This record gives sequence, C-alpha cells and structure tokens, in this order.
Amino acid sequence: MKRKLMWLTVIGVVSAIAYAQISATGAVGYGLAGAPDADQPNALFGFKVAQVDARGRTYLNGNFGFAFRGERGLVEINMMSLRSLEVNTENKTAVFTGPAVATVRTNSGVRRERGVVVVRVQDNRPAGSEEGDPDTIGVRFGNPDNENGFSFAYRGVVKQGDITVGSLSR
Repeated sequence: MKRKLMWLTVIGVVSAIAYAQISATGAVGYGLAGAPDADQPNALFGFKVAQVDARGRTYLNGNFGFAFRGERGLVEINMMSLRSLEVNTENKTAVFTGPAVATVRTNSGVRRERGVVVVRVQDNRPAGSEEGDPDTIGVRFGNPDNENGFSFAYRGVVKQGDITVGSLSR
C-alpha cells in the first residue's frame, strides 16, 4: 500500500511539473579563446548557467571552468555555484557571478585562493559560422575581503567553440 501511494505521489508531482509554466534564461559555452589579434588561443573555458522560473519560484544553477596560460604560468578558475545571473536576450549578453577558487601554477609553486568570479559573455554569431564578430568572454576574479590577494582579469574572443545566450518557455 505504501509503495502504491508513493508511486501515485511521484506521478502527481511529475504531472504538475509537466503542466506548470516554466521559463528559463541562461547561457552555455565551451571552447578556446584568445586576444582578437592573436593567431593562437591562450585560454580554455566551459560553462552553463541558467535561471529557471517554475510555479512561482526562481532557481539558479550553473558552473564555470577557465584555464589561462600566460608568460608567468597557468591560472585556473572554477566557480562552485551560481550566485547571480543577468541575461539580455535581445543583445545576447549574459553576466554571471559566483564563489570560485583560483589556482595559480608557476615555477615557484602552486597557490590557491578563494574569491568571486564575474564573467561576461556575448553571443555574436551562430555556432559554426565564420561571419560577423566572434563571440567574446571576459573574466574577473578577486577576493573583496583581501585587497592584497590574487586578482585576475581576462578578455578574449572565441577562437574555437561557441557561446549561446537565450531563453525558452513552455
């Protein structure tokens, strides 16, 4: 009897979700980026971020990973959770933030620091298209509680891969 009641409850919840008004906005991207005038990329990125509105509630979910190889070493930034997301579907831009850990690997050792990452992306052309301006990504990392801590800024264009910004509802 308990098992039957559990399954009826699960079916009811699934049915309610299926008929509920759901809308989502967000961005997804992956690939290699570099300076606009550079031949070779110097950064690897991947992210998916979304804000879902369902049945009167709002949910944020997402992750972000970034690696940059510069003259002084390798910088890796990983966002653990999404704190805020602003999406402009008309201009195809998204700005998102969240707590992150930066790992800096140099010849003198490895350093890790907690902070906040702010990422700005722009979807300028469809996936696979070579026409128009390339997609862009900007990354800032810092610790607002530690002015002497590690800070980092990057801006580049997508050399390989794609960034998509949009929304959907049903």
